[in-house]
Amino acid sequence: MELDQFYQKLLPGAGKDLIEEAVAVSRVRVFPAGTPLVTRGSTPTCLHFLLHGVIRGYVIDADGREVTDCLACRCGEPLMADNDFHQQASVTMEALEDATVVEVPLEQVERMLAKYPELWEVYEQLVMWSADLHRQLKMLLYQYSAAQRYRWFLDNYPGVIDRIPHRYVASYLNMTPVTLSKMRHQLRQQDPEG
Repeated sequence: MELDQFYQKLLPGAGKDLIEEAVAVSRVRVFPAGTPLVTRGSTPTCLHFLLHGVIRGYVIDADGREVTDCLACRCGEPLMADNDFHQQASVTMEALEDATVVEVPLEQVERMLAKYPELWEVYEQLVMWSADLHRQLKMLLYQYSAAQRYRWFLDNYPGVIDRIPHRYVASYLNMTPVTLSKMRHQLRQQDPEG
């Protein structure tokens, strides 16, 4: 996908000047599987948007285990460790498969936010989308069975289960890999063709 097409989709209704400027300050990067985009504790210098691949955000729990906090797999998803550009990252963002991203230096993002006030609306929409997804996941973890959480994952992340290590999916859904394996087996027995 060309950058101008990417930004036309990400910024519907944006003028030609804004699109051209966004393209001029952006670059496309490939992060090989296992490579962090942002490391917890570091201060991000760029804003990233996913073009292709799967990215996870994770934290380390009190026992030193990685806990998957978020997964991104859709073109255009922001890959932000936090909503505030200026704070140290609270999560590590890592490519789970070779990932292609659009990268924009934060100083350029801030300059464009000042120059094009309509970008604040896009920023607010992205933050609200992220907050809603995290709230949805929180409710899912507290209120639904492991089988229901797994079905939710399949519905909301189509095909991703076959692209990434299952331990990350299990962590994201707050279950053990053994429980996830059981859910997969049960679902295959219920729908052998699915």
